[in-house]
Amino acid sequence: MEEKGLSIRTAGNTEIPALLALNAKGYKLKLEYTKIEDENDLWYPYLPTWQAEKDNYNFSATTPVELLGLVSMWETRGDDWKAGNKEPDLYDELVSSAKIFDFDGNEVDE
Repeated sequence: MEEKGLSIRTAGNTEIPALLALNAKGYKLKLEYTKIEDENDLWYPYLPTWQAEKDNYNFSATTPVELLGLVSMWETRGDDWKAGNKEPDLYDELVSSAKIFDFDGNEVDE
């Protein structure tokens, strides 16, 4: 029997589950908006700020999925969450080895 797999990508249908996950973890949630005057700004007319608070720890992000990611990062790494000098630079490693695909899913050689 083939093993079951899963693939999730950030989309509109991930926002409510992200908020429900944070709520289940005991975080108090709040949403505020900042008015954007520049009509060319990506977030015009309002920039959302999603917030999660628990035990005097506060997290904020532009989307619920980003917010859940920050909380997860902190829950995994703790108060010393920032990358240290002796840790691998996974970001640069992934960027340098990333493949490029066209809209049909074909790998592009550039």
